[in-house]
Amino acid sequence: MVKKYRLFVMLLVMFGCLTGSALAADKAGSVLHKNYPQERKWVSSQQFPWRAIGRINLAGYGHCTATLVAEDVVLTAAHCLWNQRVGRWYPAKYVTFVAGVEKESFQGVAKGVSMQIAPGYIFSEQSEMNKVKRDWALLKLNRPLGKELGYLPLLDADGMFQGKSLVQAGYRGDRAFVLTVQSGCKVKALHDGKRLLQSDCRTTGGDSGGPVLSEEVGGWYLVGLHSGRLETDESLAVTTENFSPKKIQWQ
Repeated sequence: MVKKYRLFVMLLVMFGCLTGSALAADKAGSVLHKNYPQERKWVSSQQFPWRAIGRINLAGYGHCTATLVAEDVVLTAAHCLWNQRVGRWYPAKYVTFVAGVEKESFQGVAKGVSMQIAPGYIFSEQSEMNKVKRDWALLKLNRPLGKELGYLPLLDADGMFQGKSLVQAGYRGDRAFVLTVQSGCKVKALHDGKRLLQSDCRTTGGDSGGPVLSEEVGGWYLVGLHSGRLETDESLAVTTENFSPKKIQWQ
């Protein structure tokens, strides 16, 4: 059932809507870039797969985008969970995932209970490719939201190739309370054994952690998550080759 959260929205607006712990290209206060697609479409968060995507709210200090990848686990960018002001990770209990945010409504809400940060990840304000591929994190939730809302299965590397059609989704900074998507963008290149994906999807602040999706014969799949972007505003995404349960044990 859709729930109202007017006071919740008001508080978030008061505290600010973009995380200060984003990559340099996605910091709060960034403006829309010359290459940014103004035509990016607003989709209904009451429908799957969009209701499985939501906002990670950071103790009143900002937000990123995250996606349900299991009944009680969401995936986001690691840099979103780094508190740059004090130089340490946000405690999981102060991180909230709100699924299917659409203006004054949402589809579900849960608190974090634990976090799993990519092995070897070190926060950096720069988007170097060798660091971007480690920029992922899993947040364990105190409620199995995915049981009711659904969650995104992970696409195997065999399904990734240059020219593949993608959909990029996120709660971008200029429309922080509605989910917008860009469809029809393509894989431009795959790097490091398909662990890093470069696409012509355009992104901006708030998109960090947002899913890169593909609609396959069997339904929607998660290809990766947006972590950084190039000077052209094109997306660099961490692919499922980095965090698949086949590659690394989920805690």
